[in-house]
Amino acid sequence: MSDVDFHEYATACDHCDWVNVISPMRAGDQLHCARCGHTIITLHPNAASQLLSNGCSAALMFIMSLCFVFLGFSSSGTSQQITLLDCIYSLMGEHYISLGIIVTLTLLVLPIVYLTAVILIALAMRKGRIRRSYYGLLHTLSALQPWLMVDVFLLGGLVALVKLHSLADIQLGLSFWAFCAFTILLVRTASFVDKRWIWYRLCGPAPEVAVRQASALSQGLKGCQYCGALVPEQKHKCQRCHHVLHHRKKGSLGNTLALLMAACALYVPANLFPIMITTFLGRSEPSTIMGGVILLWGLKSYLVAMVILVASILVPVAKILALFWLCWQTRFHSAGLLQQKQTQRIYQMTEFVGRWSMVDVFVVAILSALVQLGAVMNIIPGVAAISFAAVVILTMLAAMSFDSRLLWDKSEEITI
Repeated sequence: MSDVDFHEYATACDHCDWVNVISPMRAGDQLHCARCGHTIITLHPNAASQLLSNGCSAALMFIMSLCFVFLGFSSSGTSQQITLLDCIYSLMGEHYISLGIIVTLTLLVLPIVYLTAVILIALAMRKGRIRRSYYGLLHTLSALQPWLMVDVFLLGGLVALVKLHSLADIQLGLSFWAFCAFTILLVRTASFVDKRWIWYRLCGPAPEVAVRQASALSQGLKGCQYCGALVPEQKHKCQRCHHVLHHRKKGSLGNTLALLMAACALYVPANLFPIMITTFLGRSEPSTIMGGVILLWGLKSYLVAMVILVASILVPVAKILALFWLCWQTRFHSAGLLQQKQTQRIYQMTEFVGRWSMVDVFVVAILSALVQLGAVMNIIPGVAAISFAAVVILTMLAAMSFDSRLLWDKSEEITI
């Protein structure tokens, strides 16, 4: 099977459940859903080779980013240097174990697992065959991609540098530049991961079923959200990837609302209590999220202040409100096609922006590791750090548990 050919078969859109027929495609082609406009598949030129080369390069840069000094800091004749691993050790040492686990997973564990899966799958594509044990790796790619936050961590590092620039001299170590390269390569690697193309290359087309231009649900079919196959409703597992299937995510609205209520409860202490505490010459100054924005604005770092304001204040509030509104739209409102498309875009935006709110948590992790100069100056996480991290994670889980296909069901007068 060549890199460029993609022969005809039918698949359901992940976002609106509309059945689309994938006509023969070649490298560089894209297919968009005929109903909601969501990109169903993208065929990148030389995608298999790009996955392998970018994945291996990202893994090499990741190893290099762990081997050298990441950042250096000096003030009043005292200096400090840290590696990436020190960001984790400092949190564990200050007994912020939950925060340390979050940083460990998003910065180390998940990127390693993701790159390992990408490299093994790319090698399997070069051989033209796949073992049954690789199915779990294919499922892993879809599940882990939203939690890859190395780009958010890098932004957090830049914000931390701006905060410290007026107080001390900052040195960028070799690992910092290696991590920049790793971030670019990982993002580029993820851009070549297209689940439908990968499953097609490794396992061939899904079993054929008779379809028409309508939703999968109205035709008695289930769309697999892992590999894109269409399966008759009496089947409980996908015939291609063997994943358990449901017409819609079980308890979607209930789970989304429960997660949103928990996020709302934690959002209050996340903003009222200090997210970090700075001690300078024996004097401690707690800083809230908004306090950090005001400080950066006072230092004339207007762009960075706006980034923190948007990412840590406006985005979480907007995402919570948007998800509540989407749940209400799903439960009580029946809209026309144009409004449904607009509602769909709002949901896609909430999925995209939510992870960037983690930037303030990473800023605290970096500063608490870097600024440890004894009686001269030190920074430790505040009690709001874990609350805010929990808010970000809960809102991301809420967006994932929401089934956007429910937004489109009323247009066909389907009772689920």
